[in-house]
Amino acid sequence: MAGSSSGRLEAPFQTGQVDGTDASDLFVHAIPASDAKVDRAQFRSMAENSLDGLLALGAVPADVVAGWVYLRGQPSWSARHELAAAWNQSDPERIPLTFLVQAPSTGGRFCEIQLHALRRRSDRCSVVWKGSFPGPLCTTVLRAGARHLRMLSLVSRLSSGGNNTLADMAYDMFASASHALTDRGLSFHDVVRTWIHLRDINRDYEEFNLGRRRFCEAAGLVRLPASTGIEAALADGEVPLAMDLYAVGGGGEVPIEAMHPASMGEASEYGSFFARGSLLREAGQRLGFLSGTASIDQQGRIVARGDAKGQLQCMFANAAAVLGQAGLGLADAVSVTAYLKRASLLAEFRKAAQTAGLPVSVPTATVVANICRPEWLCEIELVAGRTKT
Repeated sequence: MAGSSSGRLEAPFQTGQVDGTDASDLFVHAIPASDAKVDRAQFRSMAENSLDGLLALGAVPADVVAGWVYLRGQPSWSARHELAAAWNQSDPERIPLTFLVQAPSTGGRFCEIQLHALRRRSDRCSVVWKGSFPGPLCTTVLRAGARHLRMLSLVSRLSSGGNNTLADMAYDMFASASHALTDRGLSFHDVVRTWIHLRDINRDYEEFNLGRRRFCEAAGLVRLPASTGIEAALADGEVPLAMDLYAVGGGGEVPIEAMHPASMGEASEYGSFFARGSLLREAGQRLGFLSGTASIDQQGRIVARGDAKGQLQCMFANAAAVLGQAGLGLADAVSVTAYLKRASLLAEFRKAAQTAGLPVSVPTATVVANICRPEWLCEIELVAGRTKT
């Protein structure tokens, strides 16, 4: 169920919600006020609007399990500390967000934010725990006997340059994540979804895929996680690649299923080791995490090369087909991120989204980014959910 403060696309914040028996998954997208011109003022306005969005859902910053902040450029001030001040949080380093240099598609806008939060509905769901365990920034929630773990801004232990290839760094990043999961009682077999951020995707995506494939084969992964691989840079680092992930394990009441590729072939058939989506079935709800989806056919070929309208139409048709196989649809979307090759495609994207049946009120971030194939003009990822009755 999606909603917004005014029902308009450019509302200060938009919200989405999926209620389960034990918890409600909450989603917020926020932008700066239109009268905020200076970058820092825009950021503060966005942070305040995101807080308003959380409060509108009956949540507070402590309920946030993960999120992304999209920045037009690297600020000279600490975005993390600025957000902590707006949210009245005493420890900025424990706020579970990834800060990315990835420009919003709207001209003149410095920043946008996407949040995933949780509201308890029964004693079978814990509070959001942000522990001091050594290693990456994590949040943990116990729901119906299963552990839901988010790990943010994971990087390779290897330095770039010298004898280390990007494939080596990618393998090590996955291996490091696997070790961190093991330390917390999970494994990579429990991973629902990954988000891959590559500083130079045109240069590095092929090498990244080699490293990911080597890790997946070594780990013996049968069910591959959903994933998005996109061009973005960590705002607080110079690393060539980074990863966020979501894992669920330790309880049989929350099975994880790979979503059927429908109108697309399996990405692994042409060397990209990820599923088209992952479906979680939990008490009272189901959530589908759609991987980054573009205009591609069953043979892995680009559809509508050079034609933005055709690519958008195919992209939405592919997304709807994958969701449909899981008993969901675009009308069930509760959080969307769209990646556009050029900011000038924003109006065309919005028109195509409306035609495809994506609700105007769904929390939607649109950013400018290079996609894993230079010919692609657009890509979309989303979360869709439905309450079981």
